[in-house]
Amino acid sequence: ERDYFFVAAFAFAGVLIAAGFAALVRAIGDWFGDRVPEARRYLMATPVLGLALIPLLGNRTTATRAHETIARDFAIDILESVEPYGILITAGDNDTFPLWFAQEVLGVRRDVTLANLSLMNTDWHLRQIRRRQHDDFDPSTAAAIWRPGTDDDGRPLGSAPSGGWVRPTDPVLAMTLAELDALPEVQQAPEGAIAIDSLVIRFGERYLTRSDIATLLLIRDNLGKRPIYFSWSDGGYPDRTLGLMPYLISEGMVRRLSPVPVKADSSKGIVFSQGLGWLNLPRTRALLEQVYHWEGAAWKRPRGWVDPPSGSILQLYTLVYGGYADYLLQQGDTAEAARPDSISRAVEANLR
Repeated sequence: ERDYFFVAAFAFAGVLIAAGFAALVRAIGDWFGDRVPEARRYLMATPVLGLALIPLLGNRTTATRAHETIARDFAIDILESVEPYGILITAGDNDTFPLWFAQEVLGVRRDVTLANLSLMNTDWHLRQIRRRQHDDFDPSTAAAIWRPGTDDDGRPLGSAPSGGWVRPTDPVLAMTLAELDALPEVQQAPEGAIAIDSLVIRFGERYLTRSDIATLLLIRDNLGKRPIYFSWSDGGYPDRTLGLMPYLISEGMVRRLSPVPVKADSSKGIVFSQGLGWLNLPRTRALLEQVYHWEGAAWKRPRGWVDPPSGSILQLYTLVYGGYADYLLQQGDTAEAARPDSISRAVEANLR
């Protein structure tokens, strides 16, 4: 139920409506007959065209996109959640197309590689990922958390490794284009578990699609070389299909893949949350408070969210702000939890 699938049908319906109005005007003009001069007969019937204003006025609040910036805001927010030269695995249209727009039109975080789970079932998207040339990461145009010493507690959340952020020179997929083209569309999952270095993958499905295989290749070829992230819009995919829950750390709207099982670490702020799983607390706090444009998701809309099929994007804000607030409440920090909780509730109110 997405309007853009029916643009041609809408246009044709408009032609039929126009023909119907023309027939109505002619019928009224004919009804006037000799009682009205012929030159004015059909002119006097034109007020009936005012009926066209009914849907315009009736839908002015539900169909308007005035002041809607959520697609742009979301794209920037989720791209800025990823460390330089990282790989972000997304799910489908709504959580990928705005990101492409932000990268290619706005020039935001062009160093990030986007891999779409739905499209990785196609050969052209795998070729696109393999061929992509990445721009150098520019901290001066990125979010402030990627610049050293900008976090609240003095720890340099965005400090680069020794020697600075180094752009990898090898492609994110080691296979050749011909080898990628030859990947099967579906194959039986290996029995038991497989290991990629210290990371153990346990399959939750009997069969793997091409996108599952491509995801495994991305992990195999980049673990320890590039940061790998799953968007929260992927839902339970990495947990259910690949058994990666013990290796995922929630950082805002993304989950970073750790090469080793995650453990609580107070020195790094790694804690466990009932709603978000393993949570990088300082990174999440910095993203939610300093980076994300939550206002675009939270402002009150008179008739609710204008596009129900894409409401899942707003739900991501509810998920991360609500989950963060719930963790703070569990720790007894009601004062700090108040703001993210209010943001979560304001976003959710638009989806009812």
